[in-house]
Amino acid sequence: MGENAILRKRMAKLGLTRTELAREINLALKRLTGKPGTYSERTIHDLLTRTRTPRSRTTLALETVFDCPLADLGFAPPAQYHQQYAEDPVKRRAFFIAAPIAAAATAGFSPPRPTSGPYRIGAADIERLEQLHDQAIDTDDQAGGTETTERRCAALAEEALEMQQRGRASGRVRSRLYALAASLTDSAMWAAIDGRRTDAAQAHLHHAVTLASLSGDQAVQIRVWGHAAALYRQMGRYTDSTAAAQAARTVSLCRTDPFYASMTRARLSLHQAHTGSRTDVLRSLDQARKDLARADAGERRPRWTRFYDDGAEIELLALQAHTEMGHWQDAEARAHHALALLRPSMVRNRALTTAYLADAQLQQGEVGLAVATAKSVPATAVRGRVEHLLGTFTTRLIATAPSSSHTQEWAAYRKDALCA
Repeated sequence: MGENAILRKRMAKLGLTRTELAREINLALKRLTGKPGTYSERTIHDLLTRTRTPRSRTTLALETVFDCPLADLGFAPPAQYHQQYAEDPVKRRAFFIAAPIAAAATAGFSPPRPTSGPYRIGAADIERLEQLHDQAIDTDDQAGGTETTERRCAALAEEALEMQQRGRASGRVRSRLYALAASLTDSAMWAAIDGRRTDAAQAHLHHAVTLASLSGDQAVQIRVWGHAAALYRQMGRYTDSTAAAQAARTVSLCRTDPFYASMTRARLSLHQAHTGSRTDVLRSLDQARKDLARADAGERRPRWTRFYDDGAEIELLALQAHTEMGHWQDAEARAHHALALLRPSMVRNRALTTAYLADAQLQQGEVGLAVATAKSVPATAVRGRVEHLLGTFTTRLIATAPSSSHTQEWAAYRKDALCA
């Protein structure tokens, strides 16, 4: 007698509760013998409070579920058990294959003979994909929405879904897998949005919405709806954009966590700017700042939320909203605030902010200052949205001061540095 700490750790690694392990054992017994087991949460409690060998059918089921010998589960098998399976492990493997086939034959049909059984999906499998996803997010923060990042995230999402189809897992692990697949697909969509590849982004969107719903993960749902709003805004579908932003706001997590309330409110301000209501925009931004100040900085949240936790994103969204409304002095002020708050790793967002700042300065007649600001955008960051903003800046610069030496300076710089 005594606590079986090894079995408890094995359950934790696979994300199994007592109820879920009982269900898995019952299913394993049905596959092995043709008859379902009758194990319950109480049975698992008994297994966790002892290390002596369980009865033979329980042993077979446990070894099938965890895909390892009984000794690796914290139990001490008797000598005869070791002798039996040490003599002919091939017979044991053959039994695992033949038993369900024989049981099926008695029911009147013969299923295909399996070549290999489904593997068990554990927390380590998900953590591996999550780490790769984090790396893709870091790459996107620095390089922007490249097609390489888009393809990488889409491929990882497919790998997560392949695991869903081929592996065995607890309900909790399956939810995490759906959430991960949804977030990866969303990252692919965001890379396409940032690269202004609209058709690809729309294809990812429909997939991401479905997966986010299947996962039940509210943070992922907020992320997907937020990026859907950005896509529709880029396409000029402002009614759909506002509806998507409102859908993110209605997720119940926004009512319980001020962090997400702040994020969705700040994004909504950008859509309110299209109505021309300065009061609504300022009210939303002010409340977003207050919500973020109330948020628990120590709360563990997904890696993708890190872009929002320092306040720089609120200022960038405020900059975009004021730009949309044509409030150039306010836009310039917000740009300087954003640049002061942005972390060095946020290369793409710094380039975006700088491009917006150059436009705000140009609109106020500061041609020389605007050109100097635009030239400070790193050439390596000029792609996708940044490239589009600088293209708009060029058009306005030529229209504003076609004969200016500053315009000629920008044209020469653009040709030599940006179009080389």
